[in-house]
Amino acid sequence: MKKLITKNILLFTLVTMLAFPGLTLAVETSTIGENLSGHFSRAGNSGSPSETARNNIYIKLFENRWIAMLYIPYPYATSVEPSVITRVFEAAKKKTTGSAYMKGTFGQLSESATVHIERYGYLEGRLVFECGSLAPCTIRLGEGYLELIKPGVINEHIIRYNHVATE
Repeated sequence: MKKLITKNILLFTLVTMLAFPGLTLAVETSTIGENLSGHFSRAGNSGSPSETARNNIYIKLFENRWIAMLYIPYPYATSVEPSVITRVFEAAKKKTTGSAYMKGTFGQLSESATVHIERYGYLEGRLVFECGSLAPCTIRLGEGYLELIKPGVINEHIIRYNHVATE
């Protein structure tokens, strides 16, 4: 098992270095300013981006370098309170000890939503994680927001998420 984990880490490092030529991999053991409270809401939730994608998208950072993305169906998502969204993230994280895609109500919602939970690493002051595309996604953190940077064929797609504080 340990050899498999080591091989996966080396493969991830190689893929990252090929996807981002000229960058060096920085291994850090502490956080770089991640806000672990509340969650982040995609700019454009409940608007035309949500209508097109058919969901509102949220991101939550957890301790020990875990990230989760929540997809709540639109238009139902417009009626879900921010505190419920944070509780959905916490309930989903309790259901797994590893990376996972899960679908359900998580004891909080009246309609099923999808949660993707993954580990993240660091690369040149950014968070890096697998997001279902050929190359990893990165997150650039700002004051009260984050920018999700998804690789594209021609250009990167930069999507802003605003921090939502909840109790």
